[in-house]
Amino acid sequence: MPDGGQITIAAREEQGEGGLSSSGYVVLSVSDTGCGMSEEILKHAQEPFFTTKGVGKGTGLGLSMVHGLAEQSGGRLVLKSRPGEGTTADIWLPIAEETAVPDLRIAAPAAVARPSRQLSVLVVDDDLLVLENTAAMLEDLGHVVVEARSGDEALALLRRTRTIDLVVTDYAMPGMTGLQLANAIAAERPETVILLSTGYADLPSDTRSSLPRLAKPFDQAALAKAIEAAMGEEEPAGSVVAFRPKSA
Repeated sequence: MPDGGQITIAAREEQGEGGLSSSGYVVLSVSDTGCGMSEEILKHAQEPFFTTKGVGKGTGLGLSMVHGLAEQSGGRLVLKSRPGEGTTADIWLPIAEETAVPDLRIAAPAAVARPSRQLSVLVVDDDLLVLENTAAMLEDLGHVVVEARSGDEALALLRRTRTIDLVVTDYAMPGMTGLQLANAIAAERPETVILLSTGYADLPSDTRSSLPRLAKPFDQAALAKAIEAAMGEEEPAGSVVAFRPKSA
């Protein structure tokens, strides 16, 4: 709603329909008076990483996460929208048939093992939230972190910093992509190890299957394992691989 508007949050009780098995549901409804979506955009709105925003303006994870949460709970997410008439999101959640009994034996989350050695890491991402979150995870692992919000800033920092063991860079950035940054680093410091992080939808179709990457979104455990693989301390697993670009 670029010019302001109204958001309405409501709840109601409904009976199961449209393939839903439970007899009763609570429907949480959020409506706005914004610009709305076309039928074509509405078809893809719940897909992971689908977004109509420009580079650096959003990753398109919110609706897909809500969709997954609703389905895992035995419900569904229903979107209704028309251009110029706003959007309504209905989250259907089944009514519990039994009273929940809290389990006081909650296991503590497994601690992520600290790395065998401290690294100097340059993190590059134009999304400030992702940048700060990645830096915080790296610092918590015991690494020394330098942050940059663009390829040009990263190259300038790299030239002023004597030792950088690893570069973790986003792929889709305005001005200079992560791949272009990797090639520029290879020309100046070919020994530098690079991890290219991206959501699959960011990659051009002709390179999507072959381009090494650290898949987004990732947590601290996945990041730690990616670093171990990148530095040759562990065999890479899944789609997490190290990227050492060849200089021209």
